[in-house]
Amino acid sequence: MFFGRDGRQLMLLIFRKYGKSMVLNGERVSLRNVGRCACQVAMTGWFYDGEKMRDLGVTNPVATAILDETMLVSELSGMKMVLEGGFPVYSLKLGDMAELNMTEASFLESKCAHGVLLPPFGAGWVDVFLKADGTVLGERFEGTGHLQKVIGIMPYGSFHWSRIVFDDNSVFSMFCLKTGKDSKRYLHASVNFYDRGPGRITRFRDPKLKMTRIGLAPPTWVIESRDEDNDLRIVLESYADKNLSMLGGGSQTYIEYAVYPREFSFKTRGQETTLDKLGKGVGTLEDAYGSPIS
Repeated sequence: MFFGRDGRQLMLLIFRKYGKSMVLNGERVSLRNVGRCACQVAMTGWFYDGEKMRDLGVTNPVATAILDETMLVSELSGMKMVLEGGFPVYSLKLGDMAELNMTEASFLESKCAHGVLLPPFGAGWVDVFLKADGTVLGERFEGTGHLQKVIGIMPYGSFHWSRIVFDDNSVFSMFCLKTGKDSKRYLHASVNFYDRGPGRITRFRDPKLKMTRIGLAPPTWVIESRDEDNDLRIVLESYADKNLSMLGGGSQTYIEYAVYPREFSFKTRGQETTLDKLGKGVGTLEDAYGSPIS
């Protein structure tokens, strides 16, 4: 996922699950093994160009890891995709559409690993957050890049995830697992605020999380969280969205919202941080819900 400072966003998804096939956005894709470092995957993506959402379609390519060159090669809608490098320097090329370089930025946390265990199920993921610059559709692109790899043994489920990057490289992030699509009960929740100014990372301990969706298309999201020492409220206005549906071994609806923070307030130790200090922000919010039954 790439967030442009001007609100443009590019997302590429490579997905694979247990089984011989699945259906992604109405397209049946095969999931066969090809070799030790290659397998057939489902791949999709989208690009918001500042005015409209461009769907990059669904492709069923072979993804190949070339280990001695630290490179992953695949294809999306006739465009060859090459991701290469190692932390903290990467590059991505997608046909003639995009050519982006990623390097370390002044984020307080540029890489992390997390996991959730709810026996007999569990999942782990690794995130890398970097500065990104290059070109998309022949136009200059500057912003941030987010590389993520998720591995899990779990059924489809319901969750929210969000990450917002502000002008000064402060960051808000949130993740929660829900018991169902409209549930307000969270099996797991994490809320973090990385305040670049004082160089302070606040990880909410046992966060009391509340999420409110206002409106339908496009919705506004109000996220509130507090613990013994901290109080946070952010209002995210969505300006574009992409809906993904997955069938096979269950069903999953996965909606990506491109958002910007209309309001932000973080209070701790008698101090308050607002947008006046952080500047504008841009990011994404994921709304996902699923069922073990297709």
